[in-house]
Amino acid sequence: MTENEKLQNGKINVGVDLGTANLRIYVEGRGTVFKEPSIIAIDKDSKKVVSVGFEAAQLVGKVHEKVEVIKPLNGGVISDIDVIRDILMFTFDKIFTSGTSKINRLLICTPSEITETEKEAIVILGKELGVEDTRIEEEIKAAAIGGGISIYAPSGHMVIDIGGGTSSFGIMSLGDVVLSKSTKVAGEYFDKQIMHYVKEKYKLEIGPQTAEKIKITLASLTGDYPRDDEGNVITYNAMGRDLVTGLPRMDVITPEEVREILLDCFESIKSTLIATLEITPPELSGDLVDNGILLTGGGAMIKGIKEYFEDITHVQVKVATNPINAVIDGTKKLLKNEKQHYYGDY
Repeated sequence: MTENEKLQNGKINVGVDLGTANLRIYVEGRGTVFKEPSIIAIDKDSKKVVSVGFEAAQLVGKVHEKVEVIKPLNGGVISDIDVIRDILMFTFDKIFTSGTSKINRLLICTPSEITETEKEAIVILGKELGVEDTRIEEEIKAAAIGGGISIYAPSGHMVIDIGGGTSSFGIMSLGDVVLSKSTKVAGEYFDKQIMHYVKEKYKLEIGPQTAEKIKITLASLTGDYPRDDEGNVITYNAMGRDLVTGLPRMDVITPEEVREILLDCFESIKSTLIATLEITPPELSGDLVDNGILLTGGGAMIKGIKEYFEDITHVQVKVATNPINAVIDGTKKLLKNEKQHYYGDY
């Protein structure tokens, strides 16, 4: 059956990147139709969904007692499967005007850390959404495929995926994950450390959205700091609440400060990387000399990260062309190659 025939018969394949920080949805024939924060706002009294994604993210730290803002995944762990159901139902209702019965196959990519029980719950969730064929795949594997690696070759490849909740390290060969490790030191942890630093040094309390903006604007692991069009080093005016007076206040944060925060965070990432390489079979480890290491995820966009990992591993490191979308791009390829058994069947 051709793709056009599938669309005409309503048999649409759908891929979901169920990330800690962001939810992305790919629909066959339409492309990536949804890429927004994995956040939902719910009315406490009626239990109805108020908003999802960007609209819900704007409510963080600003809602009244009648509305609850929830992130269903924390540190790569599913904290509330019911909330994930609400997010997907709300989102699918927006995407599919004719209902989810049109979905032929649903492929959901999840963090490696979720349990078998959680995987089974997600498959059941798919059936509750009206999809009989619901499948699970590890994000690290989808990221490798989406990043351009031909993982079916009899050769070792390594992927480092630095997402919102976890930093994952995977060795791929012959079409599957040979081994993987992860740490909960990732994007959201960086934000928390920035918040803690500003609170301790400046006695200024800032929110997670401000911390994320500081990270995105100033993050660098080297002395090569972000600069404006005139060549001046960029700083960030962080606004929040003065812990002494309780009044609004602003302080200037420099990229040097953010670099020190990130370097401390990356010590854990470095340790997990080395631990992964230490248990990699020799033949696959040798392949990395030729194949190098692929970086994916939002963290791959941190300035100087390529050089940072090359200094540690002494092999070539490549940042994926579209690192943030590597996982969802991987689902696109997985869904088009069913006969090659890219994904597990639970």
